Amino acid sequence: MSSVLHPVGPEDKGTYWRRRLVVVLVLVVVAALAVLGVRALTGSDDAAAQQPTKLDPSTVASGTTASPTGTPTGSPTGSPTASGTATGTATATDTASRTSGGACPAQSLSLTLTSDYSAYGPGKTVRLVLTVENTSQTTCSVEVGTAVRTFTASLDGRQVWSSADCQTQTASQVYDLEPGGRRAMPVTWSRQRSESGCPTGQPMVEPGNYTIDGSWNGVDAQPVTVALTS
Repeated sequence: MSSVLHPVGPEDKGTYWRRRLVVVLVLVVVAALAVLGVRALTGSDDAAAQQPTKLDPSTVASGTTASPTGTPTGSPTGSPTASGTATGTATATDTASRTSGGACPAQSLSLTLTSDYSAYGPGKTVRLVLTVENTSQTTCSVEVGTAVRTFTASLDGRQVWSSADCQTQTASQVYDLEPGGRRAMPVTWSRQRSESGCPTGQPMVEPGNYTIDGSWNGVDAQPVTVALTS
């Protein structure tokens, strides 16, 4: 202990103390560098752990799309997958339940025919709407394309117009209807007469109270009456 506090040797005491101070400083620097190195490694690991895992876009897309049988076509592979998997599974299951009913049977549907107005002034275009509603407790699909719906107008029992007379193209439109869901099928009538084959030059109809009929897939809706004035 005395040799540490009171160094002996040919050199003076100041030289020995300076040497000891240099050694202590070197040890302090080495220890500080070691601590910084450990912190740098630890911080890098923490930063890597905090980075969110990116989900594969193709996996997300397939996870939210149901196949015809209602089975998801893919599953998320990224981590974390808790919310992604839950969302994908829930969406696929919901889609499967919405399409599990197939085509809507006739007894599960109601059909309503309406007109925007009960009376139309001179030159006003008549707008009619057929609405189909799913009255069942099961989601099912309906075809509402132009090929399956027809509107007619009659005056005193004589048909003067049909939406099918001048229809040159038909389009298929299939939609899923949830319980209580509705789908509207609108059409406009310029008040011009029509005949089968759609001959040109047909005159406009005269004023009067017209009976409007609407049918969808062979089912007739309750007719409505509209007044056309001059």
